Amino acid sequence: MMLEDFGCSVAGPVGTVTQALEAVSETGLNGALLDANLHGQSSLPIALALKAAAVPFVVATGYGGIALGGEALQQVPRISKPFSEKELKETLLTAISGPHSGQDA
Repeated sequence: MMLEDFGCSVAGPVGTVTQALEAVSETGLNGALLDANLHGQSSLPIALALKAAAVPFVVATGYGGIALGGEALQQVPRISKPFSEKELKETLLTAISGPHSGQDA
């Protein structure tokens, strides 16, 4: 709902790595909010697909600052759960405009 409040058209949520990969390849995303863990599976394959498609994304995690496994998850803006609407908006703006927007620097 926060994303919709910002004026975003939301393509999800999706609950599995497979569904997320389909969304990346079929939806033409302009950005993504990616949970670090989907039902016990790392979202690293999704991060790699987003990066390859040059889609900026933010990683949401309940694991704080610990390593999430995989460079694609480490080198993008991260937000710790629970987060406020203000934190989400600022982090998304960083992802869209920052040097780690899913593209190689």
